[in-house]
Amino acid sequence: SRAPGEVVRGCVRFEAGGSAEEGAAAALQCSLLTISLDLEEEVECDEQLCDELGWDLALTRTEAGGTGARSSRTVESVEVAAAAVREASFELLLPSHLPPSCEAPALTLRWKLRFLFTLRPRPETEAAQTLDWVLPMTVRPAPRRSLARAAAVATPPPATLPLWLEADAPG
Repeated sequence: SRAPGEVVRGCVRFEAGGSAEEGAAAALQCSLLTISLDLEEEVECDEQLCDELGWDLALTRTEAGGTGARSSRTVESVEVAAAAVREASFELLLPSHLPPSCEAPALTLRWKLRFLFTLRPRPETEAAQTLDWVLPMTVRPAPRRSLARAAAVATPPPATLPLWLEADAPG
């Protein structure tokens, strides 16, 4: 598991198959690899509540079996032209301003590391294919000292003198 502000690092190796079964797979070459860090949000609500909140979302069945809305967004991504490489390293930053993973009765936040492989046949006789591989990630809350340090860096010093308030004593 990781915390906001940390870096997710990895390496992907591309190897040609050696057996007869892998020979068919070797006829495909990865030409492009897209690695992304995705945040998926799932909110349980009914149509009336979504309307009251002003949400213009398509309602679906949630994983918990209720009705709700799900959205997914890519927080950070990197693309690697993989046709000429045997190995690709990557680094993705977990932004410190986004929430950690959580699961509550009406809200679920999930982080995912997504690998999208664009495969081209060798020789190029057919259209490219894509292979989508998703790994769930747990993003834990940042340690308190990291939050305090981030707040100290993010908070500029006051531009004015401190203000003192005095209350009149009763009497």
